[in-house]
Amino acid sequence: MLIMINMKVILLSLIHFILGIYIGHFMIHKQVSCKLNPSVSRTFRKGLTENLFQLSPNVQIVNLSESVNGNFECIKTKTLLNYISTNICLHDGKQDVAVSNSYRAKDTIWEEREVKRILQLLIRHPHLDFIDIGANIGAYTMYAAALGRFVLAVDCFGPNLDRIHRSVQLTNVANRVVLIQNAIFSRSGDLLRLSYDFSNIGGQELDASKKHNQSATNDPYIVKTIQFDDLAPILISHGVRGAIIKIDIEGSESFVVESGSRIFDLFEIPFIQMEWFKIRYHPERVKVVLDFFAQRNYDPMTFSCELLKSDQNETWPGDMCWIKRHVTGFCDVPDPSS
Repeated sequence: MLIMINMKVILLSLIHFILGIYIGHFMIHKQVSCKLNPSVSRTFRKGLTENLFQLSPNVQIVNLSESVNGNFECIKTKTLLNYISTNICLHDGKQDVAVSNSYRAKDTIWEEREVKRILQLLIRHPHLDFIDIGANIGAYTMYAAALGRFVLAVDCFGPNLDRIHRSVQLTNVANRVVLIQNAIFSRSGDLLRLSYDFSNIGGQELDASKKHNQSATNDPYIVKTIQFDDLAPILISHGVRGAIIKIDIEGSESFVVESGSRIFDLFEIPFIQMEWFKIRYHPERVKVVLDFFAQRNYDPMTFSCELLKSDQNETWPGDMCWIKRHVTGFCDVPDPSS
């Protein structure tokens, strides 16, 4: 009789132990499920399994392990935030009066206040990486990589990419930079021409009015287009959860949002810095941008976090930002100019 009672006690204890494990597992799973938007997580998993190795053949990734052909000046940059410095390779000063020459002064860099702000935001939000669309010679890319973040840098002008390529090698950050040689457009695989600016060689406009039948291998002004969504597999394969984006592509900024809805659905994108200087002269492109961000609950802001009025976009500053509504930690960083 005593043996039977002991067996029952042991059996009940075992049942309670198993139930405890099950309930604990259920509660942990429930906690995680409550933190994630179920539809987004399913979409992400689907994207991960279906598209990890399905990169568009139009995406041109620069091989950063190869040597760079070209004889150009490279310098060590100014230290920002007391500890972040990098290398930058420059264009001839007569051809790049603003960007490259800003580094030759030694105590300045291109868009120093804006670069500092991006670095401060990345430091404050350590789970975010950086996407640089219109990287030019790499002012933002190189500092973000030097900070230790993964950077997806996109530019279509070969001489710009050669300089970033060499800067990446000098700074030894090839393991956290993916460099893309394409123009972002509403269609993927088109061949389009860039304009020529004799004093701003690194910042040309994309001419969307005329397609070319074949590429000119020695002409850096003929570029191949991709859609922004074509880059999703790269972000997924590098484990990116979210990113800050900088967009500066000389009036073509609307093509990023027009072709990038999937990236905005898959990843956390709380902050976008955008050049507004040229796009405001294209009302149809402005409408695409305004509609896209309004539908996704972003507010247009100045860099001082003053709300901009959408019906007065012609008077917006030349550079502005889009901040996801209800996110915190993007408007109370110290003034980078101080």
